[in-house]
Amino acid sequence: MSVTSHGLLEHYLPRYTFAHRYKTVVRCGDIGRVYDIARDVDLSRSRVIVLLFRLRGLPCDRWRARAFCAAMHWTELAQRRPTEFLVAYWRGGDGNRIRRIDDAAQFCGPLPGATQKVAFTFRFRQLDAKRVEIDTETRVLCIGARSRLSFLGYWLMIKPFSGLVRKEILRLIRREAES
Repeated sequence: MSVTSHGLLEHYLPRYTFAHRYKTVVRCGDIGRVYDIARDVDLSRSRVIVLLFRLRGLPCDRWRARAFCAAMHWTELAQRRPTEFLVAYWRGGDGNRIRRIDDAAQFCGPLPGATQKVAFTFRFRQLDAKRVEIDTETRVLCIGARSRLSFLGYWLMIKPFSGLVRKEILRLIRREAES
């Protein structure tokens, strides 16, 4: 499959168990600028994100998006500047911990001991000379019935908060790009 003919999520995680998606429109005609802002947005500029991350015990010493992803052991799997980038990780092994991905081939192939593959993308589309649409989507593939059942309870509890974080990230990007 050609990555250029479909989105990165369709290439790297076409099958999934759970997903959610959010969009916003930014009044900024420079798609490259919006893309660059999104890649390293300062998450600490949102009190909502700070509060939710602290409540979850997430690493709160790194607030720039790239540093936060690294602290979480998430891997930037692919990018097509200025239209899309994709971040991914997998869970498995002792304690069902997050595992760093070495490369795209590893993520696409069978991962021994994996219980979940998770990927999220930010896509950018030039609407006209003055507006860019940002679309973010998260997909989770649960591997096996046990993983699906255990993740369902977690998803029902966490999805509203995860959605709120995504909306806040979009708001932060929009605010910075429009300033």
